[in-house]
Amino acid sequence: MSFSRVYKETVLDSSFENWKKLLNHYFRINEAHLLMLAKTEILPKSLVVEIAQALSELENEKIDEKLPDGVEDLVFLIERKLSQKIGIEKAGFLHTARSRNDIDATIFRMCVREKLLEIAAELIDLVERLSKKAEQNVRTFLLMYTHGQPAQPSTLAHYLLSLAFDSLEVLEGLILATRVVNLCPMGSAAITTTGFRIDREIVSDYLGFFEPVENSYRAIVTSNWINMALDPLKVLAIDLSRFAQDVLHKASCEVGIFSFPDELVQISSIMPQKRNPVILEHLRIRSSVSFGFFNAVEVAFLNTPYQDVNENGDFVLFKFLDGAEVLKQALKLTKEIIKKMTVNEDRVKELSLSTGFTATELADHLVREFRISFRQAHQIVSEYIKSGMRYGSLVENFERLTGKRFTMSPSKVAEVLSVENFVRVRQVMGGPGEKSIEEMLEKLRERIRRGERVIEETKIFIEESLKKLWNDFASLVAGG
Repeated sequence: MSFSRVYKETVLDSSFENWKKLLNHYFRINEAHLLMLAKTEILPKSLVVEIAQALSELENEKIDEKLPDGVEDLVFLIERKLSQKIGIEKAGFLHTARSRNDIDATIFRMCVREKLLEIAAELIDLVERLSKKAEQNVRTFLLMYTHGQPAQPSTLAHYLLSLAFDSLEVLEGLILATRVVNLCPMGSAAITTTGFRIDREIVSDYLGFFEPVENSYRAIVTSNWINMALDPLKVLAIDLSRFAQDVLHKASCEVGIFSFPDELVQISSIMPQKRNPVILEHLRIRSSVSFGFFNAVEVAFLNTPYQDVNENGDFVLFKFLDGAEVLKQALKLTKEIIKKMTVNEDRVKELSLSTGFTATELADHLVREFRISFRQAHQIVSEYIKSGMRYGSLVENFERLTGKRFTMSPSKVAEVLSVENFVRVRQVMGGPGEKSIEEMLEKLRERIRRGERVIEETKIFIEESLKKLWNDFASLVAGG
């Protein structure tokens, strides 16, 4: 068959380049399928052994640099090479009871599960690093912002644990997505299975899938399996980009709360004073780009028929794989940022005390001490802040609005307004108090262990399945 030059160069050649990267998965499918054909006695043992020996030889041979003329894709190329070894009459039996449809769908799921497990491992490492950094910084004060404006003091531990729990939820989403992804389409053939008495579970087990996809049409046409994997990855990309943006703001000269060592800073070629923590910008752009790749995959399926379509093909798959690789880079950068950033606590206290960012606690204290309503206390403290935090203004407004005598000394007001006091009294679950932080750390550790255990069990299950495939196929090649 002769193809249009434009079509061949634009579609077939680029697809062939993609498929060469998937060759390992394709050979595993060939081996599992051939073993199944032998076990079900659909093909005679002597023929299966001959095909297996030829496949084993082919795997060690270099694949063509370019897609030969008249060959549509890798499946037909391998079949042609197999035919050159044992003859087309024998080689053609390998394709019994299967289609490129179920082959492609199976390979794509194998690729995606691999990336999900890689990202899950990076996520576990990130959460553990966040946990460790938080544990070391329970008393490291940090100023929190809302709407881009200074709001209340807290601690670095409190700040980092927020991202840790977000990341844990993504990890748990990836675990659920892996359950959906790791189902085997093989045996669905084009869309309706086959009249041959195949055993789909044999192939599924060999390839490390949890079980075959329960509906053969769904196995070929669905985009649900990859879209469910996209959701937690997109959430993670958003979280990391927001984290980068927030840390950039806090590391600015105007704020000056976060600092970075020279090894994470680049200088200007013209301005001697510049210290640019550009690692944060690289994290932000990688987060955004990975989101773009994932979004493109999702959008590719919009308004496509619920059929086997090329949106389910390698072109879209590789956008996913590109996004996954960029997201892994973003995770590595995040871990480096977490490890090496420090807090300028003097600057935190300076900002907090000079601009009244602990004022909420003074209002709360007035409520507890003088039994006035919070709305009254809010107004009194608001006027106090507007006055430039003059003690006389606090006394005057308190007595005018409440009709009570103000008995707090200036030193007591200063104590209540201290950053240390603000954090110390916040012992409610989820807050920055030490007891609350310890409770959060314990919950975090438990969920990390649970997620780590599931990921490790999944990886071992896949590895042992593929090891059994390798051993059984090696035995077949040996004539056993």
